Amino acid sequence: ERQIEALQKERDLLDEQLWEIIGKRKDVARQIGQWKKLHGLPIVQAARWQEVKDRCHRLAEAQGVSSDCVEEVMQALHRESVRVES
Repeated sequence: ERQIEALQKERDLLDEQLWEIIGKRKDVARQIGQWKKLHGLPIVQAARWQEVKDRCHRLAEAQGVSSDCVEEVMQALHRESVRVES
């Protein structure tokens, strides 16, 4: 019983850290959006987005995370980045 509680507490801590990182990523996306607007660049740059996805797939694969999970997470992060950058 205590072992499962300890594991759940560890997962809760990891969730907190994950959301902190996502918040920081959002802040950087906002700055990127401001830079793009200043320099007349489109918010979505297909080649860069593909680079990001490919890199994340490699990183996730090294951690044993499924390709489907990577796609879902990256799509959600991308939607949020586009929203914040716009």
